[in-house]
Amino acid sequence: MYYEYICRIMKIHKFKAFMVSAFLSSMSVLCADVYKLVEPTKIAKYEDITFYLRMPNSWDVEADRKNMFNEPIPAVRGLIAVCTWQTRADDIRGNLEMKGRFSHIIKFAEENNLAVICWTNFKGYRHNEDTVDFEEERAERYEKDYDKRAREWEMGFKRICKKYSLPMHDTMLYGISGGGQMGHRLALRKPDYFFGVHMHVNSSYDALSDDANEVLWLVTTGTREYGYPAGQRFYRDGLKKGYHMIFRAEENLGHSSSPETEALTLKFFDYCLKFIPDPTDENWKKPEVDQFYFMRYPTYVGDYFNQEAFPVKQAEEYVTPEFMVALPTKEIAEAWGTVIE
Repeated sequence: MYYEYICRIMKIHKFKAFMVSAFLSSMSVLCADVYKLVEPTKIAKYEDITFYLRMPNSWDVEADRKNMFNEPIPAVRGLIAVCTWQTRADDIRGNLEMKGRFSHIIKFAEENNLAVICWTNFKGYRHNEDTVDFEEERAERYEKDYDKRAREWEMGFKRICKKYSLPMHDTMLYGISGGGQMGHRLALRKPDYFFGVHMHVNSSYDALSDDANEVLWLVTTGTREYGYPAGQRFYRDGLKKGYHMIFRAEENLGHSSSPETEALTLKFFDYCLKFIPDPTDENWKKPEVDQFYFMRYPTYVGDYFNQEAFPVKQAEEYVTPEFMVALPTKEIAEAWGTVIE
């Protein structure tokens, strides 16, 4: 009897141990390490900014690497920010799931040892009004207010990056809808933190700053999106200010995404990664040219009115100058539109 009782207890514990082990194993695959940070606001009419950070599965929470100056060495390749229209922290958390709305970006991050960061949309803009159309007094109030909000975001962003030893100054940003409206406003004010920005279906655009032309820009929209004309103006004004910008307007697309846009997002970020220093690889070497070289001397030139791309030598013959878009690589050109050799 005693022997049978012991065996029964052992079987129960073995079963429980097996179930716990299986559960933990599944969690390591389905749930990466996600961390939360809240940046309190001092502006009465706004709420706190909540950040969520998803570390790749390759990240070692116990790693404590430091350089010869006893400074922490980033344990991930880089950082991608995903910005949306969402204002609730619980909704933001869901954007970091492997099978969620932005699974293509999460998968890309996993494959390249990148952390992904999201934060609540803190508004402060009108979704259907461009800043350049504001009257002077209103524009001054807006700038002062949004600059304060951007500084609060900066404090929270720096805190979470320092806490987890993240390379904060070469962040790639993807923003869709209200997230694009928020994200590009931050990049225009705080360009030192961003390497490349992809903004999609913005219904409003901010005034271009003089400092953000050192950021790579991808601006995509749809011909049926409310902000399509404003997007064209943003693109053309950007070129005049020396911005390096790719513009794409998908035919018959409204205020939504598409498989073509998602493919272009990944090609754009993959291009950015070739030039972003890798702090995890001591043998990483800087490319012979900078990230803007192939924008100044592109391989292909696109016609955004027809979504066709041509080798640069043929572009002058087939593309109207006002619709020209520099496409730095064949991979980006193929994702951007129809390539005609």
